[in-house]
Amino acid sequence: MSRRVSLLLVSLWLATLSLPAASRADSIKIGVYSQKESSSRAAVGASISVRGRRPGRNGTNRPSAHASSGERTSAPSLASDEGPVATLSSSSPPLHNPHPLGPNSFWYSDGSGHTCVYGPSSSALCYTVTNPRGGTPAGPAVSPAAIAAALAARLELAPGRIEASPGAARGGLTGADAWFWLAPAPRREVLSISLRGESVSVSAEPSVEWRFGDGASLVGGPGRPYAPGPPPADAVRHLYETRCLPGDAGRNPYVLASCGSGGYAVEASVHWSISFVASGVVSGSGSLPARTTSTGISYRVSEARGFLVGGATR
Repeated sequence: MSRRVSLLLVSLWLATLSLPAASRADSIKIGVYSQKESSSRAAVGASISVRGRRPGRNGTNRPSAHASSGERTSAPSLASDEGPVATLSSSSPPLHNPHPLGPNSFWYSDGSGHTCVYGPSSSALCYTVTNPRGGTPAGPAVSPAAIAAALAARLELAPGRIEASPGAARGGLTGADAWFWLAPAPRREVLSISLRGESVSVSAEPSVEWRFGDGASLVGGPGRPYAPGPPPADAVRHLYETRCLPGDAGRNPYVLASCGSGGYAVEASVHWSISFVASGVVSGSGSLPARTTSTGISYRVSEARGFLVGGATR
C-alpha cells in the first residue's frame, strides 16, 4: 500500500508541474491518508494543495490550485488496469527522464492519446501531455526497444550447475570419455508485458561453450546425463589424455601447465541471445545486447598404467 501512496503522490506532483509558474511559487502542502475499512478492504489517498500570491477582488490571497486523489481497493491486490489521468506539460523535467520511477521504469504511449509511466509491480500512471506554447500536444513516442530493454533486465538467466560422469568427487580416467551436462539445463526464457495499446515479448535463447581445462573446448548445448548404450548426438563428452590430480601442479613435469591445484578447471559459459517482438500502437522486432552466465567445477583425472610383471619359469 505504501507503494500505491507513493505513486499517487508522484501523479499529483507531476500534475503541479504543469501549473503556471506564478501559481506554484509560494507554498505546496502534501497530505496522505490510509484507513482500514475491513479485513479485506482499505482506503488510501493523497492530496496536494498549492497556494500562490494571486490577489482576489478584495486584495486577499486565494488558493491558486488544489489537487487530490484517492481510491479504495480490495486486499490483497492493489493494482488496477486503469491509472489516474492528469495533465502534464511537455516541458516538465520528469517527462524527459527515461526512468521516472527508478530502474526498469519507463514512459510509453497508450492507444488513447495518453502518456503513461510504467513501474515494475505497480499500476500505470497516465497523463495528457500538453504543449505550454500551444499547438499539438507532445509526449514521448512508444519505443518498443526501450520497453523490451527494461523487460529483458528482469529475465532470470541461470547457467545451472555442472554434473559429470564419472562424478567430480571420483574423477575421470585418461583414455576414457568423461560426460558433462548442466542441471537444470538452461532453456529458452520468455517474458511478456501488455501495456495500454502495446504488447512486448522478450525471449532469450541459450547456447553453451564448454572448456575442459586442458585446452579443448566445444560449443553446443547443455549436454545429457550419462546413460548406458550409444551416446546421443547432443551428449557432451571429452577424452582426457593427460592426468591432473591435486598436488600435480608444479611437481609433476608430465602434467599440463593448465592443471590446477584441484584438477582441471571445467567451465560452461551460457551465452543468451536476446530478441523482442512488439505489436499494438507500434509494431516491431529486433535484438538486444546478449548476456552471459557461467559456472564451473574442478575435475581431477587419474591415469591407469600397465606393468609387465615377471613370473617364475618352470
